[in-house]
Amino acid sequence: MSISWTLLKKSGRQSFARLGLTAMAIAIGVMLIGYFTAGVNGLLGLGHRTDHLSKLVGVKQEPIPGVKPARINRPYRGNITDWHGRSIEQLKIYSTAETFKFPELKVMQPGEYYLSPALKKVIDEHPTDDILARFGRFNKYLGTVPEKYLATPDSLVIISGVDAKEVKEHEERYSKIYRSGFDDNGTSYDAASIVVLSVGGAILLFPIIVFVSVATQLGATQREKRYAALRLIGATKRQVNRILILESLLASAVGIAVGLIGFWSLQAPLLNFRIDGERMWPSDMQPSVLQHLVIIALTLGLTAFINWRRMRRAQISPLGVSHTLEKVKKLRIWRVIILAIGLGLFAWLSTKDGRQWIRKDSSGAASSLVFVGAFLTIMLGLVLSGSWLTNKIALLCVRLSDNASVLIAGKRTAVHSRAIFRSVCGVVLALFAGSFYLTSVSGMERLSFQTIKDNGYSQLRDNTVIITSGALPDQFAGRLAKLPYISSVATFYSLEDEAGTDAVRCRDLAKYTDKTCPAGAKPDQFALINFMKPVVKQVPLAKRVDTTKTKQYLATITAQNHIEELRTLVVANTGTDGDDTSYITSGHISKQPHINPTIKSLAGLAYAGIGVTLFVAIASLIVSTIGGLIERRRSLYTLRLSGMRLVQLKRLIMIESVTPLLLTSIVSCIIGVWTGSVFIGIYSTTLHPTLTPTYFGIVGGGLLVAIIGTYLLLPMVDQLTRADANQTE
Repeated sequence: MSISWTLLKKSGRQSFARLGLTAMAIAIGVMLIGYFTAGVNGLLGLGHRTDHLSKLVGVKQEPIPGVKPARINRPYRGNITDWHGRSIEQLKIYSTAETFKFPELKVMQPGEYYLSPALKKVIDEHPTDDILARFGRFNKYLGTVPEKYLATPDSLVIISGVDAKEVKEHEERYSKIYRSGFDDNGTSYDAASIVVLSVGGAILLFPIIVFVSVATQLGATQREKRYAALRLIGATKRQVNRILILESLLASAVGIAVGLIGFWSLQAPLLNFRIDGERMWPSDMQPSVLQHLVIIALTLGLTAFINWRRMRRAQISPLGVSHTLEKVKKLRIWRVIILAIGLGLFAWLSTKDGRQWIRKDSSGAASSLVFVGAFLTIMLGLVLSGSWLTNKIALLCVRLSDNASVLIAGKRTAVHSRAIFRSVCGVVLALFAGSFYLTSVSGMERLSFQTIKDNGYSQLRDNTVIITSGALPDQFAGRLAKLPYISSVATFYSLEDEAGTDAVRCRDLAKYTDKTCPAGAKPDQFALINFMKPVVKQVPLAKRVDTTKTKQYLATITAQNHIEELRTLVVANTGTDGDDTSYITSGHISKQPHINPTIKSLAGLAYAGIGVTLFVAIASLIVSTIGGLIERRRSLYTLRLSGMRLVQLKRLIMIESVTPLLLTSIVSCIIGVWTGSVFIGIYSTTLHPTLTPTYFGIVGGGLLVAIIGTYLLLPMVDQLTRADANQTE
């Protein structure tokens, strides 16, 4: 072993530079895999945590002998308990020393309460909003809600105690609880979530594996020659194997250590990522010891396998490298067949029968496995067929061109199509992934405008709020008018029909909405408007309105931040225990696009994933190009000696790198857009695929950066083809 270590140390600066680049690539790969693992852990933890107490409400538990049940209720009173668009959840619990007790919660008496850390912070920082008054009268704060009861660190939750009288009066609202449910917290995920998670994992991991593979093979030709030389001077096969193992372990160990340190120290972006506007628990996102070991083992195994595979020839015979020309295997059509199988599966999924089958099995695993399997088959097909496509493109260029650089580049590309495509493979996969995900979320821009059009409350003027409730007193309009932040108030009436139509006087309609009554209408006439339905062009007049029906209110507010005070006032006038729901809706907020927060979060996650994937892929391309230039130093030097100018050599390198990149990328983008469209057609009824400027910006930007990165490496050609750099060759 000492001899092998000595030989490794004496291998020169070039070898250690190569090992350094390999270690850096492995570090980046390990760090990204760590981020991905932590993110998946966080999502799974979010699913397991999702409010255990809430899940107990409305569920009929089987009685447990000898256990007296506790009682729990989650009242819902509309959005008057919200705070700046965030829902505040109240859970009322009745328990005694004799009943079942919730773990880590004290037995609460009426007036006693717990607050989640996030809600405690909001209440302390905004005392004028008087948020606590919306939920009852409290006199004793017991502390923060234990973490195990909260879905996220940002959950706004209040848990309060009630007495037996409250439970008896509202028996139907309270569920009987014999056990907490912590022993039954398994989470089921819908098919779309499974598909998104699996596909996202494949999209991120494939380029990382390619990146590590490319980096590990840096200087492979020089290593083969060095090992063959060592065999020629007497080194045994075992010693060469030891050197190989030491090189692999050294680069891998350094890369793994740096990658894990980078992951542990740079977790802020991950910890601040939000789903539905809320973060995940840091404790949920920490990879387990087993996951760390798996990452380390897989990284070591991958690098060792790649090194062993490339060094087999040098280990067989001392003359194995010097006297053996690389055999170029003919590329078979089966590489394209694998891609065709994946495309065929997607083609079937895009048919009526395929979509029906997916939707029928929406809660099962079969549909998810088929979709993910088809997606992975396409990715594998792109990797395998890319070299075949590169070969055919190169031969076509040779046939059509008489330029020296094109002919040489085309011939070499055709012969070494596998190695050349390997260098651009990461970018191709990244662009395919980007096209898929960007197409899947492309309808968001269109949906943003559509939500405004479909939101009837967007007809309200910007400074107008609408207050709807079945429990407000008749004199509430007068109370509103006395408030300093209310400049005007109007009453309108709910017709209480199935459509949810309201009757607004014409003079108030023009003042509080952007609608007007038909020409000739009197100010006291009523117009019919439905805020629950999409925006209409013209409102009709009502023939007769019963003013004894439920009164609702329109008000002009001086500033949007006063809405929270208004919510507290509404609660004070309706009570905290009523059955009626109350809503305060702002015209200002209603005019803003409202997209499902989950969709927005997934879109943000997709953009982040695409950015990371493109970064890894472009880094892989650059590293591979560097390795290719180093390995071809002798042939490039020979071309320069034979009279080829430096500018022609540089053009040759650009043609070899850029042409396969552009053409295979176009194919992968087309496939990505199509598969993304199929995905939307299966799982979404609101999003519609479209190629947005965002798509062209990201895809075009990714290709441009890849080309610029290759171009910036061209000065290496001059350095590698100088006489002083090749005098030992």
